[in-house]
Amino acid sequence: MKKAVLVLTAALFCAFPAFADAITVTDLAGRQVEVQAPAKRIVLTFYFEEYFAVTGREGIQNIAGWAAQYWRGRRQSTWDAFAKVFPDIGKIPDVGYIPKKTLNLEAIMALKPDVVVMSLNDSASSGEDIRRLSDAGIPVVIVDYHAQSLENHTASTLLLGRITGCEKRAQELADWYRSKVEPVYAKAAKAEKRPKVYMEFSGDKAGPAVYGGTWGKLMWGGIIANCGGDNIARGLVQGSDGPVSREQILVSNPDVILFAGNYRGPDAKNVGLGYEADEKTAREQLEGYMARPGWSGLNAVKNRRMGALYHDLSRHIFDAAGIQFIAKMIHPELFSDLDPLGTLKEFYSRFFPVPLTGCFMVSLDAAK
Repeated sequence: MKKAVLVLTAALFCAFPAFADAITVTDLAGRQVEVQAPAKRIVLTFYFEEYFAVTGREGIQNIAGWAAQYWRGRRQSTWDAFAKVFPDIGKIPDVGYIPKKTLNLEAIMALKPDVVVMSLNDSASSGEDIRRLSDAGIPVVIVDYHAQSLENHTASTLLLGRITGCEKRAQELADWYRSKVEPVYAKAAKAEKRPKVYMEFSGDKAGPAVYGGTWGKLMWGGIIANCGGDNIARGLVQGSDGPVSREQILVSNPDVILFAGNYRGPDAKNVGLGYEADEKTAREQLEGYMARPGWSGLNAVKNRRMGALYHDLSRHIFDAAGIQFIAKMIHPELFSDLDPLGTLKEFYSRFFPVPLTGCFMVSLDAAK
């Protein structure tokens, strides 16, 4: 009964007012942007999950276009989960995907949106696109979750609430996020030791045979630092992500090894996580990485301090669960009271329009 009340309460907070007014907002790039709010025709180039968390199920009706390539075929299990709830999402116009350099300005302009929502991470390479859209009378609002900043997460959520007319629901979501993350960061900042951490993208279907990229200061790298870990790649990777050498991993001898993974099908050897994954298989896949050449001597492998998370548990509003998981992996004694899976379940029950299925996080049993 309690769960049903929570879902209903959050849903009531977004009433979608009938009449729009011109408002001026400050986006996460520090730009002053005038928007007709609540916006009725919105183009999303990233952060679809945040949009749905702020607007609820009803928000689907105001999406004029989006970057379908962000998740269809790339996060296929996520797309499939949404398609079960919204059978017609395949009909929403695809406007291209900035990281793949396929953004279609003409398609966006033809849709005549009230606003385009773009990530700060993508805006760095999209200055000319933003100018052309602005010249055409289409405002671009920039939000940011990639920096893994508590302030940016909450400010971006409140900004989405303003432009969609869902301020109350956005405030509830931002308050919920802060309550889950702020105590973790505060306690981690006081930790006397900072264990060395290596994190890798387990995205290739070949699994351990292929070394994936890692992160410096952004995304997972930012989370590791905020959770009291010493990221071995922090000064080695520029931008969002990139590789480090196999030799560097061995020389650094991390105390904790983490992977970010996506479900790539039943025959894949990577750590498959997400809506279609199961915990037993994911744990077996994680153990497969222990046999990499030279890894048997690493502290993390010897002590079985290895874990994996669904890749989208970073740079999203529900990464509170990922943050708690990583904090617990890095400082198990300090954060023994955390329940990352419980936090993820709470987010889904209160704010998300799709059910939580599958396996999103897994770790090895250190007692073996």
